[in-house]
Parts: sequence; C-alpha cells; structure tokens
Amino acid sequence: ITLEMHQEVNDQDRLLDESNSAFSGLGDSLRNSMGRMNRMVSTRHKRQMCLYIGMILAFFVVMYAGSGLLFRSPGPSPG
Repeated sequence: ITLEMHQEVNDQDRLLDESNSAFSGLGDSLRNSMGRMNRMVSTRHKRQMCLYIGMILAFFVVMYAGSGLLFRSPGPSPG
C-alpha cells in the first residue's frame, strides 16, 4: 500500500509541476499583452484610438437607429 501512496504522490507532484508551468506561461502572455496595450494607448496613438472608438460608436448608433426604422410596427390606420 505504501508503494501505491508513493506513486500517487509522485503523480500529484508531476501534475502540480505541469500546472505551474502552464500558469507561468499564461502569466507571461498576460504581461506581454499588457505591454502591447500600454504601447497602443501611448501619447502617440491617442488620436488614432479616439478615431477608432468614435467610428465604432457611430456604427452602433446607426445600427440602433436603423433597427428602429426597420422593425417599427405600423400604427393603427386612421379612419
């Protein structure tokens, strides 16, 4: 029974090592992404970012207004 316990402990240790390396890689990826994000919103790119956000907002406003016109239910007819 002690051999089985020893094998189980070794398996769990290996699983923890694999999990640690996977999460470490994820942390590195998140740090790299944050670095790219910080560079993107630097002073040099603020004007471009504002333009993109404005275009996206305008698109959603047009889509919202268009959906109201397309799906408006007809009112009662006079008469």
